Amino acid sequence: MQPIIQSLEALQADLREALAQQDWEAIGALDVQCRELVGEVGENSDPALREQVEALSKLYIELQLAARQERERIASELTRLNQSKQANRAYESLG
Repeated sequence: MQPIIQSLEALQADLREALAQQDWEAIGALDVQCRELVGEVGENSDPALREQVEALSKLYIELQLAARQERERIASELTRLNQSKQANRAYESLG
C-alpha cells in the first residue's frame, strides 16, 4: 500500500501546485491520474490509505470552488466583451 499512498501524496501536491498556478490543463491531466489511482484503492480498509483518499476528496472540493469562480470570472468577461462589441456596432452604424 505504501507506493499507492506515496502516489496519492504526490498527486495531491501536484494538484495543489497546479491550482495555485490556475493551470487548468494540468489539473485535467492530474484528475485522470487521480481517478485511476482511486479506482485501484477500491474498498481497501487501510486507515492510512483512507486518510489520503479523504484528503484528496477535500482537495477536490477546493478545486471545484476554484473552477466555479474561474468560470464565473470568464463568463463575466465574455459578457462585457459582448456588450462592448454591440456598442461598437451601434456606434459604427451611426457613422
